[in-house]
Amino acid sequence: MELVEDKYNSDFNIYKYVDNTITINGTSFSEPIIFFERKISSFPVNNPKLININDIEKYLKTIDLVLIGTGINTILPNQDLIELMYKKNKGLEFMNTDSACKTHNVLLSENRSFISVLYP
Repeated sequence: MELVEDKYNSDFNIYKYVDNTITINGTSFSEPIIFFERKISSFPVNNPKLININDIEKYLKTIDLVLIGTGINTILPNQDLIELMYKKNKGLEFMNTDSACKTHNVLLSENRSFISVLYP
């Protein structure tokens, strides 16, 4: 099957994830970050297992999906977060950060309403 290069370009595409560093538009991040409304900020929770609804509640009003890149390995979020996101009818995707970076770029190209929490 022949693949066609995606010509969508954004200042927030993730260009590289290597050596526990995420590179977005020439800036490298080696600590957890959150992408929301075309802004990147540090994310205060140092372990993806510890994310709770209070950490992301303020973002949920305007988005449909929370994407969590959990580092080198896929780590399940706590069960309470999974249940609360289900009750709020919001998507929750978690995967290793390499896969999450690729998914982040696809979601950007589709102009989806989401946040990305990425752990290098």
